[in-house]
Amino acid sequence: MNITWHGLSCFEIEAKTAAGNVTLVVDPYQNTTGLRFPRTLEAQAVAITHDDEDANNLSAVVGDPFVITTPGEYEVREVFVYGIAAPTAGKGKPSKNVIYRIETENMSIAHLGCLDRELTDAELQELSDIDILMIPVGGGRVMSPSVASEVIGSIEPRVVIPMTHGIPNVKEKLGTVDEFCKAFGVCRRESANKYKVSRKDLPEDDMLIMTLTR
Repeated sequence: MNITWHGLSCFEIEAKTAAGNVTLVVDPYQNTTGLRFPRTLEAQAVAITHDDEDANNLSAVVGDPFVITTPGEYEVREVFVYGIAAPTAGKGKPSKNVIYRIETENMSIAHLGCLDRELTDAELQELSDIDILMIPVGGGRVMSPSVASEVIGSIEPRVVIPMTHGIPNVKEKLGTVDEFCKAFGVCRRESANKYKVSRKDLPEDDMLIMTLTR
């Protein structure tokens, strides 16, 4: 499996299944965010966690993909996607957010969308045995580093990929991934522009913080 981060909460997940190669894009964003979305990104499926400029640019993904925007169970060429309703706290004004559990190549990925709070017991039950966790860490409208650290501790994934953090050109004011890592404490950390992983590559003992660059 290849995982590419395009900024904010947008990921491109390329998987090999018995039905062929499958590309899933999560949270394609508008250029109004300050980041320029890739022009020729083609996918068989798109999953959107929330309806805002940082996640809802469906028209930017080419290839007539299957679109997922609501809770439920979905399957696209043997990639299984489970949508779970997880509204944000929103400083007293909850808003819709869907978190996704994605299962392919004998691995489980969780994408928490724009969540800004800790998980409920019911949500945690849906996210048992997660191998790779994509989690917002930049504060503001999403989790602060301290809340993200608590959530990571409750899920106990093997790999953590931070998202929705401050990078050059993004208009939104967000904390950096370095600030998150400082708050998280001692951790094994690696950086890459693409994460290529198979089941046998997953860490057995120490959790890995994989910071992806655009």
